[in-house]
Formats: sequence, C-alpha cells, structure tokens
Amino acid sequence: MMARRLFLFALLVAALVAASVWLAERPGQVTVHWQGWRVDTSVPVLLVAMLTFMVLVAVVTRFVAAVVSAPGRFLARRREKRRRRGYAALSDGLAAVAIGDRKAAGKLARQADKLLADPQLTGLLTAQAAELSGDEDEAERRLKTMVERPQTALLGLKGLLALAQRRGDHGAALDYARRAWAMGVPAQDLAEALFRLQAGAGQWVEAEVTLDEARKRRAMKPEDIRHLSALVQLERSLQVERDGDPAAALSLALKAHQADFTLVEASARAARLLHRAGKDRKALAVIVTTWQVAPHPHLVEACIALAPAETPLQRVKRLEKLVKANPDAADGHVALAEAALAAKLWGQARNHLELAAKLRPSAGTFFLLARLEREERQDEAAAQAWMAKATTAPAEPAWHCHACGRPADGWASACPACGAFDALDWRQPAVALLPV
Repeated sequence: MMARRLFLFALLVAALVAASVWLAERPGQVTVHWQGWRVDTSVPVLLVAMLTFMVLVAVVTRFVAAVVSAPGRFLARRREKRRRRGYAALSDGLAAVAIGDRKAAGKLARQADKLLADPQLTGLLTAQAAELSGDEDEAERRLKTMVERPQTALLGLKGLLALAQRRGDHGAALDYARRAWAMGVPAQDLAEALFRLQAGAGQWVEAEVTLDEARKRRAMKPEDIRHLSALVQLERSLQVERDGDPAAALSLALKAHQADFTLVEASARAARLLHRAGKDRKALAVIVTTWQVAPHPHLVEACIALAPAETPLQRVKRLEKLVKANPDAADGHVALAEAALAAKLWGQARNHLELAAKLRPSAGTFFLLARLEREERQDEAAAQAWMAKATTAPAEPAWHCHACGRPADGWASACPACGAFDALDWRQPAVALLPV
C-alpha cells in the first residue's frame, strides 16, 4: 500500500515537472485589452496569476464562511457540552439508583431531565428515582412516556409490569407482560413473568402457548419449560375432570407425567386415574418410574390404593418391589416396615425401620420403633427410650413454600398462603420437636 502511494506521488511530481519544462520551452505571448488597458505577458505568468487569484478567493470565502457560521458553531458546542453533561448525569443517576441513594438519584434525574430535555430518554432514571422516593404516580407517568418511544418501549413496559406487580394489580401486570412479550424479545424473566401471571389467572391454555413460544425463542431453559409444561397439563387434567371428562383428564395427567417424571403429584394422579380405568399394571409402572427419581409418601399411597383389599402379607410383597426400585428411599422402608408390623413380621419390620432411621432420622420412624418394641417384646422401657428420641428428632417431611416459608396441608400449584406459583417443596423441617 505504501509503495503504491509513493509511486503515485512520484508520477504526479514527474508530470508537474514535465509540464513546467514544456511551458518554459514554449512561453508564448498573451495580450489582454480591457477598459483602455493593455497587458502583455507570457502564458506561465498568466497561469501563476490565475492560480494566485483562485487561492486568494478561496481564503476570503473560507474566512467569510467562518465569520458567518461562528454563532452556529458556538451554539452547537454549547449543545454538545450540555448533552455530555446530561449523559453524565444520566449515567451517574443510574448508578445512584443501583446503590439506593435516593437523594442523589433524584438530583441527578432532574439534572439529566433539564440538560437533555428528552423525557423519553431520561424516563427510566426519573421513574426509578421516583420509585426510590415513593412517588409511584410520577414513576408510572414517566414509564408510560418511555412506552411511546420504540427504542425504550420494552424498558417502559417492564417497568410498568414491575410497578403493577408491587401494587398487586395482576390484571394490569398481565396486560403489560403480554404487550412486552409481543415485541418478540427472547427475555427469560419476561417469559416467566407472563407465564406465572397467566397461571395465576387460571389461563392454562394461554400459559401453554407462552411456553411453546418461549421454547421457539429459546427464552427459557428446556428443563424449566418441561417442568412448567407438566404443571400446566396437571392443572388442565384437574379442570377437565371437574367438567366431567375422565378420559381427557387421564390423557393430560399422563402428558404431565411424561413431561416431568419428578412431578410427584402428576404421577400419583395418573396412577389413580389409570386404576379407575382398570389399567393397574400401567399405573404401577408410572409410580415406579417416578419413585426411582423422586420417592414420596404419596407414591406409596398410590401404590397401596391399587389393591386396597389385599392382606398385610400381600401388601408386604407389593411394597418390597417398590423398595427394590429405590433402596435409598427412606419412605419406602418406613412403608414396608408398617406393612410388616401389620403382618407381624417383626424381624423384617425392625430391619427396615433401622435402615430408615439411618437414611433419614425422624420422629415418625422412632414412634414406629417404639410400637415395635411394645408389640414384639412388650418392652415398655425400650419403647420409652425410642419415644424420648422421637421428642428431639426432626419432624416428618411436609410441604413448605420457599417464597413465604409457611407450611401447607397438601400440594398445590400455588402456595395457599402467598399465592406463589410452583413454590411448594417437600422437605423435612430443620426444627426438632420439643419435649412434651
């Protein structure tokens, strides 16, 4: 590249030198008559004079243009300075909002608003500063202004969504979430917010459509979509059963089970509906599939419900298959021990209770060990020793909401206390039972 430029420069110089030599060898004569004046000169001198005149005209023109445009340049520089100061105030204001400095955020928001004179541009900062100061009406007004500008519409809608959720206005929140989602962005937080609002409103079909769209946009993790889809199918199963369509209820329950094998309630429900349809073998397969990855007492109940009239010994044999499918599940050993107690198989009951106590010590297991001592050996002292352990042991696992921390009597897709969707976890309380 450099060699090419040098070559072109040398070529230009050579051309100029050749032209100068050519003119010097052929000076010629030029005579000009104008207003009684006569000027005699050579061609080279005339060319130099013309070039000098052109340079002079260019200099004068530029000078005049500079004088004429001076006020405009001054105003432009002033506007640029104000713009830079405005953007600096905007940036500093957002930083103040991030650290929760309400006073600084408000001051910088007013400064940015004044310097930039663009409410749509400064709306986010002003709205966040207003929220920090508790002025939700001003925040809402600013956010609505942002919605009018395509570049900031999404931020404005998400801000209005958050504001509506804080106010508990689920209808407005759902509307803002729908409008933001319709803009086509693959935002995970937005997809989850819209889905949870639709689920909270019982709009299960719409919620399923949202999940399908989130899958296409890759807005959520595949495993999260499968889990939420299972919850939707489970709720739809409950809904259509209430409407009197058991076949559709069974189909949807099986879809929920297949979408997420770890969703215990879906598997237990599918097993119950299969049992009603006379498909006990398939019902047991559903129970075992989930038991292997997510053992739960509800699965034990569903398994027992497949043959409610069986003898204690038959129940022991049935539950042995369940325990074999997942030997590390404490609930299986407890259930088998209870069945063995009913069948008076003392040794088997003791073995499984001791295994359950090792896997997950709990008050319920120690109570059963006390019962075993009384029924097998009539040893009240040993029974009382187990009872003493039970009073200080952790309680049995139960449903607890990870959003509000409150316990629930049973599973539901939404917490009965706070309404949080998919918030109930099956876990053992950390607090032990107090002595009576």
